[in-house]
Amino acid sequence: MSDKTGRLLLIAMVVAALILGGGCPRRAPGEEQPAAVTPVQGDTLVIGTVAPMLLNPILATDVPSTTITDLVFSGLVTVNDRLEFVPELAESWEVSPDGLVWTFHLRDGVTWHDGKPFTAEDVAFTLERIRDPHTITVRRGDYEQVDRWEVVDPHTFRVYFKEPFAPALQAFAMGIIPKHLLQGVDINTAPFNTRPVGTGRFRFREWKPDVHVILDRNEDYFKQVPHLNSIVFRIIPDDTVLMEELAGGGIDFSGITAPHYKRMAAVPHLNVHRFPSLRFQYIGWNERLPKFDDDRVRIALSLALDREAIAEAAYEGLAVPATGPFPLVSWAINPAIEPLAYDPERAKQLLADAGWKDTNGDGWVDRDGKPFEFEFLGRAGDPVSKMIIELAMEYYKAVGVKLNPLFLEWGDLVSRLDPPRRAFEAFYLGFSVGVDPDVHIFYHSTQAEWGFNDTNFQDAEVDRLIEEGRRTMDFAARKQVYHQLHQRLHDTQPVTFMFFIEAIVGVDKRFQGVTPSPIGTLWNVEHWWVPEAQQKHPAP
Repeated sequence: MSDKTGRLLLIAMVVAALILGGGCPRRAPGEEQPAAVTPVQGDTLVIGTVAPMLLNPILATDVPSTTITDLVFSGLVTVNDRLEFVPELAESWEVSPDGLVWTFHLRDGVTWHDGKPFTAEDVAFTLERIRDPHTITVRRGDYEQVDRWEVVDPHTFRVYFKEPFAPALQAFAMGIIPKHLLQGVDINTAPFNTRPVGTGRFRFREWKPDVHVILDRNEDYFKQVPHLNSIVFRIIPDDTVLMEELAGGGIDFSGITAPHYKRMAAVPHLNVHRFPSLRFQYIGWNERLPKFDDDRVRIALSLALDREAIAEAAYEGLAVPATGPFPLVSWAINPAIEPLAYDPERAKQLLADAGWKDTNGDGWVDRDGKPFEFEFLGRAGDPVSKMIIELAMEYYKAVGVKLNPLFLEWGDLVSRLDPPRRAFEAFYLGFSVGVDPDVHIFYHSTQAEWGFNDTNFQDAEVDRLIEEGRRTMDFAARKQVYHQLHQRLHDTQPVTFMFFIEAIVGVDKRFQGVTPSPIGTLWNVEHWWVPEAQQKHPAP
């Protein structure tokens, strides 16, 4: 294990200890307690972000969209800072002894943002829309083991599974959508997708494309009513401009990329938080194309990159080479697996074994008269992606592979990757696994057409292990399955696993109650508040 990997693993262990131990130090007997401070209402949180795509939780595929929908919509369950599933729209639930029947007891008195009552009919409708083949959603694979469901009464919903389904609670953290507004409507094109109505902490007010999305406090929220009046998501696609706005006070909250970390940490009005995340970065290869559908080629393309050097250059020590999709804070990670080492000579040999050789002496490997050349997509305005892709270009040139960069605005990039287009050769992105490590929608072969398996990876052993992990209810046995799955993914490289990264966020110091967690920073935003004397924005 490298020193850097060991450092991040130590951080992850500390975070785990805080989670399991309650997250704060214990006071000695008789030690004076701080004076209680009562939160007050008021002020607006201004967040810098790239543009969302749409605001429907069962259709959204990008982080900006899901960040907003997580505030507007509620699931049956949610996740706390201990990485535990806890009640949300469901007050409680029980599971039959055979693991096949899950019964959710829903809260009474919950209303949609338009005042209509929430009932079990809305939960049934949400499942119907996800399972409907007409719906363009990558989420369908999370519910394929559902056999049927039953609205027992307005506040009781029962689900019958075909076989025991260990990730069930993660599936039911999905935001529930309103039947009364979407029944009989084409959900893929509904105006609802840009003017959402949920049951969540904040209600939608306005979306001005390329300008902002505004949410207001939900005064009727069924749990802690937010203290903040509103949240404004300002659309700022360029990361350098984003950092200038954060430093200058034009926005209050933003993720911070590694090149800006030291400068932003010195800004007097900001609290800058670093913490392990559930996110990893990767290079995706379109395995519908013959040049990427060979394990040897993908392994070669991984071996050709000096990821230690790239991490140091692009992330300045705030990332380490990844071994697979399970982050350092996940119980599913197999600690015995080491990252693939930089080995350009072995990469050349594997390419040659797959038929890619420099037959004409021009420095580029070719097969059947065609050079190994591909278009590589990255997000415009992201200096880290730009640096990584430019460094990759040089590493691939050294093994005779030609990379052609193309930087796209966020919406254009996502639309190229999402179904049904899949209009790409390769790309650099990241994603977060859930608290439950089920990776079915990312790597199971059945998810290549409509799921998150946008690279079209297909491997029978990976399919088998994913399926076994989903139906194994015993934790210890399931952990062993995921250790095997981790090894198989490492050996086949469905994508080039690039980096585990630390999350870095900057928040204006006037906001109280901020508690970053591996699940994100906004997980408890309803508890954030600003002392009255420090409030900047009057009520709308």
